[in-house]
Amino acid sequence: MTVIDGQATAPIADAEVVVTDGRFTAIRPAADARPAAGEDPVIDARGGYLVPGLWESHTHLSGHAYSKPENKRAKYVSQLLTDFLDVGVTSVVNLGGPLDIELAVRDYRSTATDAAARLFFAGPVFTGIEGWPVLSDPKRASIAYQTDNADVAYRQALELADQVDFIKCIYDGEPSAPDKLPLDALKAIVAAAHEKGKKVLVHVHERTDLEEAVASGADGIEHAFRPQDPSSTAEARDVAALLAETNTYYCPTLVTWEQIANNGDASYLRQLVDDGFATHEDIPQITSRPIYGREFPRHSARESRVRFDYAMRTLALMHDAGVKISAGSDVAMLLPAPPVALLRELRLLAKAGLPMPAVLAAGTRHSAEKIGQQTTSPGTITAGSVADALLLDADPYADIAHLVDRSHHIGTLRAGRPSWEEGHPTA
Repeated sequence: MTVIDGQATAPIADAEVVVTDGRFTAIRPAADARPAAGEDPVIDARGGYLVPGLWESHTHLSGHAYSKPENKRAKYVSQLLTDFLDVGVTSVVNLGGPLDIELAVRDYRSTATDAAARLFFAGPVFTGIEGWPVLSDPKRASIAYQTDNADVAYRQALELADQVDFIKCIYDGEPSAPDKLPLDALKAIVAAAHEKGKKVLVHVHERTDLEEAVASGADGIEHAFRPQDPSSTAEARDVAALLAETNTYYCPTLVTWEQIANNGDASYLRQLVDDGFATHEDIPQITSRPIYGREFPRHSARESRVRFDYAMRTLALMHDAGVKISAGSDVAMLLPAPPVALLRELRLLAKAGLPMPAVLAAGTRHSAEKIGQQTTSPGTITAGSVADALLLDADPYADIAHLVDRSHHIGTLRAGRPSWEEGHPTA
């Protein structure tokens, strides 16, 4: 088989991959193959293409679970993690939600016997008083720390950092407005997280939000920013220079803005069907959702169209400037399920002009690095890394469809366990 290891190296043709105790231990030419020791299984993958397991680096699974009965929430999220694995996603990053659900899911998965994607989570996000995504709904209070005090935020972040994989902040709103996280509180949260060795990801709206977040030490920026002048690429070039210089990761969530901009548009649903991201049978279920055709809170369809179009025009130049882009979908309001939204995001990154090695890095290595997981789960096929991988029947570098079209998926490795031996769907 051919190994595409997720790094800047060329594909390794006619290769043998050795897995020991759930980790890759050797990647070498098949000509150097050695007889398997003892009862070690041998999988014949000749003709296939092995790529790192995909990462969903921005979603909100625990938020969806809150609509379920309390005793069923962990099992519900666990099933979603299994669904992710079935489309080649081996790691999922949950960017904010009730901590009790996320901890319960981790406990549930620790005793589960079925294979599922690995979960990383932030717990409650930090926001201003009645800031996004809480607003004025007291039922949503558990998804965020609402703060206007830097000292309190610092102490909360120190405590939270011991329970989560990274920290998420919402830095969105008018300057000095009560619903916007104060800048000094943002700086305090970043300082506390870094003191604990945890990364900080920051949701932004405007270019100034992004610049202040980077100046505060943010490790990753979530969502494509809204440009002041959509007709000019100057802002994107300035932002690209800043992100590249500070080694700050950028997750544009293109599919978020695409969906909000097209909410209620039947022609968009037909396009999803034509592109293979939905079926005709999915459409009634999608159009029956309460959000369908309704204004999305905080972000209008018009603004979302501006953000989507600008990001699609400028992501390639940001990549060329050295920005490390990661892939995350955020919402699946008009797509059949969250795992499909991530595949759509990868397709959009390619459509925006990113070369295929960059698309793969966005959906693997960069997403792992963004939350500080490059040591234990690096999103690469290299000796010593966790043996998470996706086996394809065609070259993903030749066509993005070979990566995102599930008919090309033979199966996944999750910590060295092949899904096609466990009865998982392989197409």
